[in-house]
Amino acid sequence: MSPGGTANASTLQNLDLISSGMADMRLGFETIGNATLVFYENGRAVLATDPWLKGTCYFGSWALDRPLTARETAAVIAADYIWISHGHPDHLHPESLALLPRGKKILLPDHYTCEIRDSLQGLGFDVTVLRYRQWQQLSPHLRCLCLDNENQDAILIVEAGASLIVNLNDSPLCGEERFLRTLIRRYDRRNTYLARLCAIDADMLNFVDSEGRRLTEPPERHKPGMVWATARLAARLGIGNFVCSSSQHLYVRPDSKWANPYRILWEDIERHWSRPQIRVLEPFVVVDVETGRYERKHPTQQSDESRISDSTGDDDYSEPLSATDWSRIVAFFGRFALLRSRFDYLEFVVGGERHRLWLAAGRAGRRGRPWRGLAFHVPRAALMAAVECGYFDDLLIGNFMKTELHNAKLYPHFTPVVAKLGGNAKVFTRAELRAFKWRYFRRNPGGYILWHLEQRRERWIDGARLLADYFGVKGPLKLLYRKILADPVR
Repeated sequence: MSPGGTANASTLQNLDLISSGMADMRLGFETIGNATLVFYENGRAVLATDPWLKGTCYFGSWALDRPLTARETAAVIAADYIWISHGHPDHLHPESLALLPRGKKILLPDHYTCEIRDSLQGLGFDVTVLRYRQWQQLSPHLRCLCLDNENQDAILIVEAGASLIVNLNDSPLCGEERFLRTLIRRYDRRNTYLARLCAIDADMLNFVDSEGRRLTEPPERHKPGMVWATARLAARLGIGNFVCSSSQHLYVRPDSKWANPYRILWEDIERHWSRPQIRVLEPFVVVDVETGRYERKHPTQQSDESRISDSTGDDDYSEPLSATDWSRIVAFFGRFALLRSRFDYLEFVVGGERHRLWLAAGRAGRRGRPWRGLAFHVPRAALMAAVECGYFDDLLIGNFMKTELHNAKLYPHFTPVVAKLGGNAKVFTRAELRAFKWRYFRRNPGGYILWHLEQRRERWIDGARLLADYFGVKGPLKLLYRKILADPVR
């Protein structure tokens, strides 16, 4: 099949959809790689999610954990519908979209702006926006429901006969826990599945000091906690099966491959999973939801590391910024009025030169407060590409850019503001933020309030950790906290 071609149902079946033991599957799904799932009815691919089928993303930093087979690629292309959760390039992947025939039916969440919808319609796709909490029938025994949220991500729920698959991909719950628990309770627990990111590396980890020395803690300091948190979430929702998904990528740039040890692999989940009542399915499986049986598609979970490169592509770290470049950077960050009360400056270390952009110079040092700022060590080409397209988050996630923290943190006042509000929702001012919050509050007031209270609680816990460490009581309090959460105590 040519890269731009299509595959119909009979072609797909001829490609040996599943192994002999699963050949009679009536309803099921498979995990293909990263966040791509394919749902089947009677051997026909009905729905595929977040297609990343080939190539790299985040400026060549991420590659698929292993290349897709011809059959897997054909399955996604043949699907009646494609659902795309959000705008990150490992979910909305231009090179993979180019493989789909024009006119393909695309399903989108009802996000705050119409940017993704308009872009895909401009490419010739047949786009439908799924309304919040409204079921969409896809085939006689498959239907889906979408929960878009203020994180500018979305949760997809698929009902396949008597089974329910909750695809969280990268999304937090954002106040939907009560709704999900109520929905999940309507199904036999054994027939419920949760597909979700379980990762610590899919965000900025590349923190350094002013000399460029990496400050990131060892992987084992964070891996167990992330697996335990994923298990706790599955248990709270009442899920019967957890499916590894949305995490199967590999760092292949020479300046980001250092992050590969921070990937949470199948062996880490096996080692640290803390809720034995929930069955855990490894990545790359085909699942028959009517029988509960599943088959592994690969004999091992070993990543294909042959694609790790010695090239940084278009990026040359010695290339400096021009005066025009700097004007564009100033204009880009000048739009983010919401940053000014939290940060005094941003710095960009490019081509060996340090450039400082003042955000709130009049406030700097007021009442003896120390300067608050962030410094980014980044190659010019990637920086300017991020500024031109408006998505600075692609640099943070790529983990080749280095970040210095000067009396400041990325969360909750930088990354969410620049990536989610500005980049995705086009919200830059306080007035725009009020309208944005009202949109999500009015449709789910209780969930909105509980979610924001939970975020405040998490920040309070972070502060309590610092105090406990300062007073030398972090160890005992940590053990007590783990017991309260029913996590393993070490």
